[in-house]
Amino acid sequence: MVISSLVVETTPGKLKEVSEALKEFEGVEVHNEEGYKIVITIEAESIDASYEIATAISQIPKVTAVNLIYANFEDDPGLQQSWERLGLGEMKEVTDDSDNTEDADDAEDADDDSDEADAEDQD
Repeated sequence: MVISSLVVETTPGKLKEVSEALKEFEGVEVHNEEGYKIVITIEAESIDASYEIATAISQIPKVTAVNLIYANFEDDPGLQQSWERLGLGEMKEVTDDSDNTEDADDAEDADDDSDEADAEDQD
């Protein structure tokens, strides 16, 4: 499931008209209307589906802009395919920060070594 938050901007005076049109889209929920801006969320099965909905919203008459504010797409099944297409291998799910303890320690050690080298260069 992909969840995105967007702000849809309208031609002044057309807020209600656009808001009603937005409510017709499956997976779209209107959260706030103010001035010429409408805050919505899109819930879709994939990034591509979310993008298609946002693109369709941008085609509504009197919509002047569609601005992505937030997107959560960690459960998108297409991510693994994209990851592999880029040659990055298998994606790993991080569920606990303790899994990265060694990497963090190595990074701190490398930083300490760099600081020592900088101090020697200054002497």
